[in-house]
Amino acid sequence: MTTSTRAVGIALVVDFVIGVAKVVAFLLTGSTSVMAEVLHSAADVTNQSLLAIGISRSRRGPDSDYPYGFGRSRYIWALLSATGVLFVGSGVSVVRGAQQLWAPEPLEHVAWGLIILFGSLIAEGVSLGFGISAVRESARRADQSWWQYMRTGPDPMAVAVVLEDASAVMGAGLALAGLGLAAITGNAAWDGAGSVGIGLLLGASAAFLINRNRRLLLGPAPPTESVARMVAVLEDSPVVARIQDVKVSQLGADAVRFKAEVTFDGSEVARRLLVDKDVDLAWSALRGPEDLERLLVEFGGQITDAIGDEVDRLEEQLTEAVPEARHVDLEPD
Repeated sequence: MTTSTRAVGIALVVDFVIGVAKVVAFLLTGSTSVMAEVLHSAADVTNQSLLAIGISRSRRGPDSDYPYGFGRSRYIWALLSATGVLFVGSGVSVVRGAQQLWAPEPLEHVAWGLIILFGSLIAEGVSLGFGISAVRESARRADQSWWQYMRTGPDPMAVAVVLEDASAVMGAGLALAGLGLAAITGNAAWDGAGSVGIGLLLGASAAFLINRNRRLLLGPAPPTESVARMVAVLEDSPVVARIQDVKVSQLGADAVRFKAEVTFDGSEVARRLLVDKDVDLAWSALRGPEDLERLLVEFGGQITDAIGDEVDRLEEQLTEAVPEARHVDLEPD
């Protein structure tokens, strides 16, 4: 089980249990802040389900219609997840909070609501800890800092879990504050303010995720360090004279496509080919122009085969240098 799968699974279970508890709290209190948190948990459960589907679909291998596989499909599901948070969680929370601010409704059984929200805060914090650990592990494998991976890392799943759980922790805190202030002051408008705050928080996290997944769907280049390692493999090879038209794109969370045009050093390729040849014997066997022509044609074919072998060797070295380079295309120039 990958770190992303584990983080999504834990978040799904935690969000479902917390959501049920929040429903009970809303039925007891009638609080709009708690209602916003119910919507928040409902959106999170739906989103984690979408993320789980995305992880499953992205593991499908390539076929004739999609020769590079389905790695980017998880970006589509993550984008759907973020859009759901924006329109369902954020929009409804802001509207209901504004209604409570305009015409405050009395609250009941506030103590039970505060207890349940505090328990939700603790549980969401635990889930957030698992999500942060998953992102740290992914960032380490990608040779990036934690913050770099949050902004540009190729796997949106663990990042989505971290942002959704972080907003859940802050949302539970806002709901606690709004409900608590309403109970202390006797003014239910504080409850509405908490709901509006939760809605704005959800909108901000959703906007970040939407923009992030939009970028990944466009197929950006992987981190500069990975590209540099792949180019260095080619530059360090004695048979490579020149490299041009390098194109690298992210195909999924753990798949990269590398394409480059390579000009080979014909003299070096020929020298390597002649290492196992008895040149003196071949020369002494020449009896005339026809034998020389035959030898040159045969050697030309061997040169072509040798270049093909060098391409295979370099592609293997590139995959070893950057394991996520699943599709390597070197075009002899």
